[in-house]
Amino acid sequence: MMADDNSLTISKVLGWDLRYLGQVVDMMNETYKFIETEATAAGNAIEQSSDYFDSSAGDAARRRGQDDRSDTVQTSDVIEQMASKLSSLVSTLETNISTIRTRKAEAEESRWDLFVTEDGHVKSRTSNAETYRDHIPFGDVAVVAKEIVTRRLDNFISAAFTLVQRADQEGAEIYIKEIEKLSDRVKQGLVVKPDDPELSRILEDYQTDVSTGLPRLWPVGWPADILKDHGINVSPSLMTSEEISAMENLLQNQGVDAVAKALTLPDLARNAALAEYPDSVADGQGDAYRHMYWNALMSQQFGEDWAQTYATAHEKTGGNTPQREAMDLYNNEIGRAIGAANPKATPEELAALVGQQIKDGKAVVIQTSNADGSQLPAPQITWSNRVTEAMTGSPAGVGIPLPGSK
Repeated sequence: MMADDNSLTISKVLGWDLRYLGQVVDMMNETYKFIETEATAAGNAIEQSSDYFDSSAGDAARRRGQDDRSDTVQTSDVIEQMASKLSSLVSTLETNISTIRTRKAEAEESRWDLFVTEDGHVKSRTSNAETYRDHIPFGDVAVVAKEIVTRRLDNFISAAFTLVQRADQEGAEIYIKEIEKLSDRVKQGLVVKPDDPELSRILEDYQTDVSTGLPRLWPVGWPADILKDHGINVSPSLMTSEEISAMENLLQNQGVDAVAKALTLPDLARNAALAEYPDSVADGQGDAYRHMYWNALMSQQFGEDWAQTYATAHEKTGGNTPQREAMDLYNNEIGRAIGAANPKATPEELAALVGQQIKDGKAVVIQTSNADGSQLPAPQITWSNRVTEAMTGSPAGVGIPLPGSK
């Protein structure tokens, strides 16, 4: 199996240095303890101010102090839980990487001339016929012995590699979901809002709550078996529990062909966006085009309700910046409206309608720089015809979310 640049391989995994993640855990543990201690001390001092600040203003200050202490302690708890999740993730990775390293060495030192492939399987450089010939008169026994050793090591390494892949994909989502547990006051206080009242409304209104379940790979198990029985081989991808529920509902209500089609639409929309706006696929006009076209196609083919459920579920991963979440949810809604209003339109006609929304400034993009190339103090959503592609881009890092309403 050939792996693309983003795929995990045995060589990549064995090259990881997890000491730095361990250091991050230590710093987070120190930080949450410091914050909690400071918040408690400050809160106690304010509560005891009634002896010398006995007035309505003093009462208001003490109430505010209680709220601030509550928010700060809650923030400390979030950091503590993130440290715990990251520590568990590091432990899982360390254990399974150690298994891969040990069993890989065992395979390479084996008398059977074994090696480990980059996708985590054990092979022999010699065929069974060659093994048989090299061990006459005990050729049959030698072949059996080689197969037993090969299969045993393959099971160890492939199982450990699968767990590393799962931890790498699912662990990050579980980790950043803790950020969603910050108090609404803290979330609101950390977000810079646009001066444009309508854009400010969009930023606040077009947010969704984080998924209620853990992210999982899909399709696996019975959905994968059903798709495979119909000649559809799909590599599992990480989805929220709500995405999985929507896909399985589509499978049950509209059949295998509908799911197969739905799984092709993201690539179709991405390719169309790249053709029209190749320089702004990351939170610019190209990204807006992709989201609108994807939702227009889904709405037209599977119904506006299902398209809304699935597209919104896709945004429930957690850790999204509020600007990106607002942009995606708002543009998704425009796309669904286009698809619902044009049920007979060809894909090309839908694409043209989507493109016109970009040109007319009806879609939302994220501006990260000014026309002269200087960076904005904080990335912000804006209308798609107010900026060039070069002025758009992705906000850095994991975002502090706003409270969800969608």
